[in-house]
Amino acid sequence: METEQLLWQYGQGTRDFSRIELHHADLIQSDLVGIILNRALLAYGNFSGSNLSEAQLRRTNLSHARLMGVKFVGSDLTGIDLSYSDLSWADLTDCDLSGANLAYAKLKQARLIRTNLEGANLAETDCQGAILEAVNFSRADLSGADLTRVDLAEANFSRADLSGADFRKANFDHANLYKVNLSQAQLRHGTVEEAFLQGADLSQANLKGANLGRALMKEVNLSLINLSEIHLKALPNKEQINCAGCALRGTIFQGANFQNANFEYALMEKALLAGAILRGANLIDACLRGADLRNVNFQNSHISGINLAKTIMPDGSVHP
Repeated sequence: METEQLLWQYGQGTRDFSRIELHHADLIQSDLVGIILNRALLAYGNFSGSNLSEAQLRRTNLSHARLMGVKFVGSDLTGIDLSYSDLSWADLTDCDLSGANLAYAKLKQARLIRTNLEGANLAETDCQGAILEAVNFSRADLSGADLTRVDLAEANFSRADLSGADFRKANFDHANLYKVNLSQAQLRHGTVEEAFLQGADLSQANLKGANLGRALMKEVNLSLINLSEIHLKALPNKEQINCAGCALRGTIFQGANFQNANFEYALMEKALLAGAILRGANLIDACLRGADLRNVNFQNSHISGINLAKTIMPDGSVHP
């Protein structure tokens, strides 16, 4: 089918164009509200500025397409292939993109409000400047994605893969990060206040200057975190790791560097801190009951009011 034929038939009232082949189509600024393009082959097409609201594009191939400023409001895009496509300034409000492939896509300045991306592939996606509100990223793959400075407050990332992603200065306040993989991710100066991080993997993540105040971090893996850039001298508050009041029961801190970190009132029962560096850390009223503190460096730390019952001390002895 040719582009002109599709536009003519749409103008005559036809809406279902499922399974059509229209590679390299030029449909700039076309009004195609409610069109049905399920399983259509539209790779390398140019739909920039078009209106595809309330459309159906289930399992459609739009890879390598130019989709700048396209309106997909309320559209069904389940299983769509948008890999390597440019969706800058696109509006994906209320879209269903579950199981979609957006690997290496550009989503700069795009609007994703109440968008469902459950199980979607967003590996290496560029989301700088995107507007994301109440987005469902559960079980999605965002490995290597760029979300610097993006507001992700209250987003659902349950069981998502965020390994190696860039979240510098991003906001995760109140986000659901249950069993999320954030290994080797960049969270420098990020805000993760009151987020749900139970079972999350933060191994080798960069948390310099991150704020984890009141986050729930039960069974979180923080092993081998590299904070070497800030362990050489006392730093202002903005450079400190803030875990005040966090639930860190059973967390792995083995070998991690938490110099000057704030663990005031933190629950660290049965945590593994062997070999950790806690020089200058604030541990006032923290609970370390049953924790492993072998070879921990507490130099200049604030440790008044700590619960050390049944704790393995730095010299290997067990506190009564």
